[in-house]
Amino acid sequence: MLRKLIHNQEGQSLVELVLVIPIFIFLLFGIIEFGRAWETLNIMTSAAREGARVAAVTNPNVSRASNAAQRILSAGNVSNASVSVTGPDGNGEVQVTVTVSYAPMSNIIPGLGPMSLSRSTSMHWEG
Repeated sequence: MLRKLIHNQEGQSLVELVLVIPIFIFLLFGIIEFGRAWETLNIMTSAAREGARVAAVTNPNVSRASNAAQRILSAGNVSNASVSVTGPDGNGEVQVTVTVSYAPMSNIIPGLGPMSLSRSTSMHWEG
């Protein structure tokens, strides 16, 4: 009887599944959140570059540069972003900085709360 119980493995797969599924869910949501954050950073970088390009070829016109960056951000569905344009400085550089408060989709990953992401680009002013 004891030998039969030791070799009986009914339910083993279910126990293994219960132990492994939370790890898979954690990894899945981690990959999704990392991908979303990476995409947001790429959109912010493109917006900063576009804003710096416009600022470099104008007076620099702060409103035009900011609007150019905001167009890229809205096309990428990035909201609540702030764009700042500075320069030209003593070296003739204009700088555009894009800052976003990034909030994850879910709270399944502990410690991953709202965070501030920032990207900036500087270009030589052509004026």
